[in-house]
Amino acid sequence: MVHITQGGIRDSIIAMVEEKGNIPPLPDILVRLESKIEDPKSNISDIAILIETEPILAGRMIQLSNSVFFGGGANKVDNLSQAIIRLGLKMILDLAYTLEVPKLFMKGKGINQNRFWQHSLAVALLSRILNQRLKGLIVEQDLCYLSGLMHDIGIMVFNYLIPEEYSAFLKEVRGKETPLHELEIQKFGLSHAELGSMFIEKWWPVPEEVVTSVGKHFLGMSNQGKKYPLLLVVIMANAIANTYDMGNGISDWEEPLNYNFLMQQGLSREILDEMVEETRESLFLAKEVLYK
Repeated sequence: MVHITQGGIRDSIIAMVEEKGNIPPLPDILVRLESKIEDPKSNISDIAILIETEPILAGRMIQLSNSVFFGGGANKVDNLSQAIIRLGLKMILDLAYTLEVPKLFMKGKGINQNRFWQHSLAVALLSRILNQRLKGLIVEQDLCYLSGLMHDIGIMVFNYLIPEEYSAFLKEVRGKETPLHELEIQKFGLSHAELGSMFIEKWWPVPEEVVTSVGKHFLGMSNQGKKYPLLLVVIMANAIANTYDMGNGISDWEEPLNYNFLMQQGLSREILDEMVEETRESLFLAKEVLYK
C-alpha cells in the first residue's frame, strides 16, 4: 500500500504519475503501428509484418475481420494482409488499442474489468456512430473511437497507482447518488478525468483533442460544447451508454439523459434506438474475440 497523507494525497498521486517506473508504458507495438500507419511510404505488407511480431494480436485481427459486423461472411479471410484490407488501416489501429490497452491495468482490484472495458468500447462505438450522424459538428473521424475508448482511463490509473486505497474508496461510495468525479475530488483531491488526461498527456502519444475529451468528459451536454466538438461527441456517447444499461459498473449515479438537447442535434428517439441497437450488436459480435 502506498502511504499517503490526506493533506498531500493529490500531490502524492501526481508525483506517481510523473515517475516513469510507476506507470504502465504504452505497448511498443501500438507506438510502432501508429508510426507505420502514418508513414506515407508504408504499404499493407509492411504493416502486416509488424503486426505478425505479435502473434496473438495478429490472430485476433483475422478473427475480427471474419466477424459479420466487419463484413465477414462467405468470403473468409485467412491471412493478415487480407484482414488489413477488409478492416482498413484506421480500424486496425483502433482495434489494436482496444485489444492491448486493457492488458496494462490487470493488477488493480475491486473493478469488473470486462464490464469496464465493454462500457469503454460502447462509448467508442457510439462516438463513431454519433460523428457519422451529427451533421452540425465537424469532428476528426479518426479521433472519435480513441477518445471514447479512453474516456474513463483515469479510473484504471487510480486503481493501478493506489489499488488498496481506490478499492476501499469504491466500496465506501457504492450506492451514493453523487457523481463519481465529485466523490474522487473530495477523497483524493482530483478526479479520474483529470488524472486520466494528465496520464495520457504525459506518457502516451495521443492528440491534444483526445486529452481534452478525457479530462472533461464528465461535463453535461450543452451548446457550449460545440466549441470542442470531439468532447461533445464523447459526452453524448457516454451519457447514452449509461442510460441504456451500458455503464461501467462503478458508479451508481446516473445523470438523466438530455433528450431535448439530442433532438436539437437531429437525434430522434427512433434514431437513438437504432444507434443503441447497432452498438449492442457490435459489442455482442466483438466480445468473443476481445474479452477471451
